[in-house]
Amino acid sequence: MQYLFLDESGNLHKNSPDRYFVIGGVFTNNYADIKKSYVEINRELKDKLNMDFETELKAAYLNMEEKMDIVVKLQEMDGMYIVGIIVDKFKIGIEIDQIHLYYNYIIGKLLDYLVKIKLINTSAGQKLFINIDKSSMKIEDINSLEMYLKIHFNIENKMKFLLDVSYWDSSKNYMIQVADIMCNTIWNVCQSPNPMRVFNSLNKKHRLRIHKFGKKV
Repeated sequence: MQYLFLDESGNLHKNSPDRYFVIGGVFTNNYADIKKSYVEINRELKDKLNMDFETELKAAYLNMEEKMDIVVKLQEMDGMYIVGIIVDKFKIGIEIDQIHLYYNYIIGKLLDYLVKIKLINTSAGQKLFINIDKSSMKIEDINSLEMYLKIHFNIENKMKFLLDVSYWDSSKNYMIQVADIMCNTIWNVCQSPNPMRVFNSLNKKHRLRIHKFGKKV
């Protein structure tokens, strides 16, 4: 089974001052072991921060050094990839007002990239479970992403792999919490003077799969 856990950082709307919008997180075909390893990382950080173990560890609670340390540790785990798509709003050529439609489009672009580099196995019968933090989704938009992706991959591109999209309360899903930290880290790196140098320095085990959409950063 293939699993993709995603969150977002930044703001897509045309009235937001954010230049960059990121959808990112983790891809794995080794879900059980990855979750077990992250629970240990999570516990260590909470001990350091004097947090109750039952409290959700959010990216906002961590400094950049702590986030980068998690990136490096996660790359040590077999079957684990940190993934993301960076949207440069200054270079995409449109003003975004229908956010949920563009959100679906961007996730489709991320999956296109992961298919192109052969991270996602699209063979007939293979299944990809896409898991997303539901806090940013409106109820009426919940089903639109899965429909969009199935039309794009199964009908337009005639691929036979199976897609399943689920939405989670991040407080109840450790892997969505990982996605939050990874996505926020990617977004923060985008604000630095030389983002690619930072990404290259973080890519210790060649487990970063980050796609730039718009002008290169």
